[in-house]
Amino acid sequence: MGIPAARGGGRIGVAGVVGLALFMDYLIYGLLVPLSPYSPAHASGEQQLGLLYGGYSAGVLLATPLFGYLGDRIGCRRPLIWGVALSATALALFCFAPVFSLLLLARVLQGAAAAATWTAGLALIAEHYPERRVEMMGYALMGSTAGSLVGPLIGGMLYEFGGYPLPFAATGVLVAVEAGLCVLALPREPGTAQAGPDFKTLLRDRSVLVAAAAVSLAAIGWGIVEPLLPPRLMRGGISPWIIGLIFTIGSIAYGLCAPLVSWVSNRVPVRLLIAGGTAAMAVALPFLSFYRGPIAVTLGLCAVSVCYAFMLNPTSAALGNAVDRRGLCCYAAVYAIYNIAYAVGQMAASGFASSAAAHLGFTKVLLCVSAALIIFTPILLLGDASPPRAASQPSAPR
Repeated sequence: MGIPAARGGGRIGVAGVVGLALFMDYLIYGLLVPLSPYSPAHASGEQQLGLLYGGYSAGVLLATPLFGYLGDRIGCRRPLIWGVALSATALALFCFAPVFSLLLLARVLQGAAAAATWTAGLALIAEHYPERRVEMMGYALMGSTAGSLVGPLIGGMLYEFGGYPLPFAATGVLVAVEAGLCVLALPREPGTAQAGPDFKTLLRDRSVLVAAAAVSLAAIGWGIVEPLLPPRLMRGGISPWIIGLIFTIGSIAYGLCAPLVSWVSNRVPVRLLIAGGTAAMAVALPFLSFYRGPIAVTLGLCAVSVCYAFMLNPTSAALGNAVDRRGLCCYAAVYAIYNIAYAVGQMAASGFASSAAAHLGFTKVLLCVSAALIIFTPILLLGDASPPRAASQPSAPR
């Protein structure tokens, strides 16, 4: 399905380039899943692999405020290009790093690159598609879904075909293409002499705080499934490739429901849509512990994925709307808050999963997360229901 042109014409390239950037972020992230144990640094063992995943989150949290600040000072085009450069550097280190410390540095740089992509990229879409944010956010996020699908597959297949360096060399070509499109297809933005973005103003905005809470809850809802469901399925006798297929179908369900989320968002207030998605997630999660057999589990995971889309996609648009209501242009700053909220939720889910699963079991962990979602659902209704100010346009002086 083609992405409709934005108002004003000529901006179709923005959504396409941002979608590609999100695709590359998840492609590189997934590429490393099957390859890390084969690196020249010989990363192995749960402790080292855990440090690598922690390094990625640390890079996201450290770099996000910087890119949020710079995006609203100098425009989002250059931070997005810098994110591509960080990805290229991380790829080179992943390929050639002889010691674990350099491999960990590569993971931190990869997290910093993701911070640039998700902060500047979402801000560009918010700026250029003010009247169709939910729809265009959904289309761009399909890029991340596609990257998560093909990353591990490409990594494993190319490793089997040409050894450890080949996946990184092939991905490096794609990074070069991404860099060229960022330079050539994104509109140049003038600098600004105004003061930097007022994070304090944004953090005092009720709509921003509520949307950030929704982002964290979405990250917790999906993040609790990823580490716990595969081991449970393996204990039930389901083979690893079937498990991979189950998650692949779940990701496809998330991507394909973007038009549905957009259609509903045009008929239902965004705050009700987010709260409804959160309540539905609370209902869908516990059922994952009762399904037996690959088909039933796949259907259950698809239901969770759809709920996740109804939580996350409109939240992305709600943050842009909050900026518009104040007559501001600090989209990069507000999506820095988005990035941090998601990383915090992801880390909370990972920490809870690792600490509580052994004591509570799969079913009780899901019930705990479900209860938390239900408790916080009424808070999500407190977001500002007023429409964004029409005066705020993407062409406004920066």
